[in-house]
Amino acid sequence: MAKKSNETNAISELSTVLKEMMNELFGECLENDGVLRAHAEHMGVTDATAIVDVMLEGGLREEAPYGVLHFHTTFAENIPEESLADLLISLNGLNHVISAGAFPGFGTFAYYDPLKQVYLSYRMPVNLNQIEAEYDNIRYYLGCLYDQMDLFMDFVMFSVVNPGGMSIVDYMDYLDEVSDIDELEGRLAAFEEEFEAIAKKAGIDPDSIEATE
Repeated sequence: MAKKSNETNAISELSTVLKEMMNELFGECLENDGVLRAHAEHMGVTDATAIVDVMLEGGLREEAPYGVLHFHTTFAENIPEESLADLLISLNGLNHVISAGAFPGFGTFAYYDPLKQVYLSYRMPVNLNQIEAEYDNIRYYLGCLYDQMDLFMDFVMFSVVNPGGMSIVDYMDYLDEVSDIDELEGRLAAFEEEFEAIAKKAGIDPDSIEATE
């Protein structure tokens, strides 16, 4: 009984601290039926918004002693059918980049057909018996997630708007070029230049491409 009570207290404390972290990093964080949700605005030069959902799950195996924090981050919704084939190739490229490429990160990019969403999923085991020791790990991951959203949102958005127009290699070259540019205007100018060069090479008028809502 005491162990169960300790776990309940740890879960309550974890929810409170995690909500504070998300408020600080992403803005207002709301809770609904055990799920924390925040809208991370102004990601990338496309100024897009990602939806960050976090919930505590049971262990991956029944006998596992740890709870699991599931971070589910939606990058894009309402993906048009004509973008899907090339988008899946783009997501595979992103997964390579964060797992074994030049921009290591956490999680896996995927597409969820029923809701036509692009999302990034990551599950983190947490020891509820030593919950305070886990906070640094959680805070570190949230910081990495912010960087991943800011770095890769533009590629996801571009892949949706202009299927096949930019490969992951092209985008990595762009990131290398802007790695020392901190100002948003400088990054935007570099992105637009890269965009126009690729579009013209493909015989596309850049002004004819409309952004998704």
